Amino acid sequence: MLPFDPFVACIVVLCGLVIGALSGMFGIGGGTIIVPLLNLAFGLPMISATSTSLFTILPTALSGAYKHIRQKTVHLKVGLTTGVAGAVFSVVGALLSEKLPELFLVILTVMVLIYSSVTMLLNASRKPVAAEVPDKKQTEALEEQSDNSESRQPKMRDESHMNIPLVLGLGCIAGLMAGLIGIGGGFIVVPFCVAYLGFTMKEAAGTSLVAVSIIAIPGIITHALLGQIEWFYGVALIVGTIPGAQLGAWLVAKLPDRPMRAAFGILLLITGGLLLVKNLVS
Repeated sequence: MLPFDPFVACIVVLCGLVIGALSGMFGIGGGTIIVPLLNLAFGLPMISATSTSLFTILPTALSGAYKHIRQKTVHLKVGLTTGVAGAVFSVVGALLSEKLPELFLVILTVMVLIYSSVTMLLNASRKPVAAEVPDKKQTEALEEQSDNSESRQPKMRDESHMNIPLVLGLGCIAGLMAGLIGIGGGFIVVPFCVAYLGFTMKEAAGTSLVAVSIIAIPGIITHALLGQIEWFYGVALIVGTIPGAQLGAWLVAKLPDRPMRAAFGILLLITGGLLLVKNLVS
């Protein structure tokens, strides 16, 4: 447990504010930035950085999950099944993180950073589709088609035929990654729900937040019992990330999306490189 330092606390809170803003702008999990930040900037060992990161992402996940549940953009059966399976494996990941070499955790974290970076750069490279203004007849036809479609289809997808083994497998992978490297698992859950379950991005994000909220709790408890969480950094980051997420939600409408995504993708790539080089050298 590190001693309280007011100056360092202010710096960490400011870092949390930036991380929260980036999360609010791009919908990324804060763990992708928190882990390398704690290791590179504050010199925490990887095991402490990953454990502390998992602790800090819980309040944001809970807040986001609550908001999505109220908006009815969550598939609860999928979220709960993924979360329960992931909760078991987050404990496994947390226990394994103490046994595995630190370099292995670094390489795994760098792989996630590269994946997130490439995803961000691909999104930035896609040209926005030019909006066409339909004439009156087209508008009426579209409205009629939409009304008929809404009358035929339920608002939320039927989950009674959910592929349980597939969803359980997803939860196991997400939980293991959360316990090992302190990243909630949303970077796996969201694209999986879109690609294989046919969810919209909003439904996938809401379902992922429910799962991540459940996954994080036993992993945090396990890391805490092992004495791996640096509470000083964790609490200071949370103080910054909560208002930062609100700031990011406001900024996203003010700043150009594609250049910001490209810049952030490059930043993640550089961060991954620095993290790998630092730990290889040391």
